[in-house]
Formats: sequence, structure tokens, C-alpha cells
Amino acid sequence: MNEVEFNVSNAELIVMRVIWSLGEARVDEIYAQIPQELEWSLATVKTLLGRLVKKEMLSTEKEGRKFVYRPLMEECTAINLMADGLIQKVCETKHVNVLQEMIEKSTLTAKDIELLQKSLNAKEVVGQKHCNCLETSGLCACKHEHEQISA
Repeated sequence: MNEVEFNVSNAELIVMRVIWSLGEARVDEIYAQIPQELEWSLATVKTLLGRLVKKEMLSTEKEGRKFVYRPLMEECTAINLMADGLIQKVCETKHVNVLQEMIEKSTLTAKDIELLQKSLNAKEVVGQKHCNCLETSGLCACKHEHEQISA
């Protein structure tokens, strides 16, 4: 799978989380783990599995009369690609807002906070951030450099 083309829907991520949790699974096992409030049919799960195979996120192998699905990408790799995609979509001057919002919405243990603090302490400080919203080379010219994003 080409990392540049990483594009997985929320529904596909639900299916992937089930398979990452189980390691490998048949359709009926996956279907049994889908939250009932989603009201998905077995056909919906099969459609999503087909898309994930096509996107090279899953392999499929016939065992007897059933297919077994296995992840071709590790969960941590997918998370890193999603994070890269998000950070590339946001103006460089707003990266701190994205990170702050994610931290505030996350459930963190003391160990998690310690890890985040170590990452921050190791982060190289830059003198200026540059707006990358438009094809300009300079400081932010799009009038949002000092705005705060609120939920």
C-alpha cells in the first residue's frame, strides 16, 4: 500500500480495530464484534472487508468454506499515517492547537504524561513557524496566526 494514498473511512477503521484486536478473523467473528448500535448487516461488513482488501490493508485466505482476514498493516503504522495526514492538512502555525486539543480530549495515565513531557523536552525549538496555507514563503499572511481554535 502506498503511504501517500492512505485513506480509510471511519467504518473501515471500526473493522480494522476488530481485526487488529483479534489478530485474524472470519467474517462472522468480525460481525459479532461490531457494536450493535451501528445496526450494520453482515453484507455491510463484507463490503467493508472487500474495500480493505482492495486498499491492501487486509489479506484474505480461504480456509475450508470461509475466508480468514489478516491485517497487512500494523495498527501503530496506521495511526502514524493518520497523524501525518492530519498534521499536513493544518497550517503549521496551528499544529500546537491540534496537539493541545488532542491532549485535552485524551485519557492519559501518569506514564503517558511522562512520555509526552519527555517528547516535548527533546523537541528542537524553532525561532519561527511559517504559514503553509498558501504558496508563500514567509510568515503567516492568512490572518490566523494568533487565533485560538476552540471546540
